[in-house]
Amino acid sequence: MSAEPRQGWEQVYQAALLEVDPAKLRDRITQAYAAIQAYRDEASRNNSKLDYQALSDALSNLRVLRREAGLPVNDPEETDPDRSGHVR
Repeated sequence: MSAEPRQGWEQVYQAALLEVDPAKLRDRITQAYAAIQAYRDEASRNNSKLDYQALSDALSNLRVLRREAGLPVNDPEETDPDRSGHVR
């Protein structure tokens, strides 16, 4: 798996972290979750190794942003990767 997909989710994630406009923050958070999920799905299809710590940290930070934006802390569609490459 190339570095490009990872850079893609990281860019979208960074945009969410840096968003200062409350009207845009919810969309940025949603986009970041979607980008992370797409990255994990592609890695799974390609049997690629994931950086679990980076994904876990990003999801944790997005949960904080969700709380700050007045959204439910846990996204019902969110699944955390575990070390075996499966989602919980």
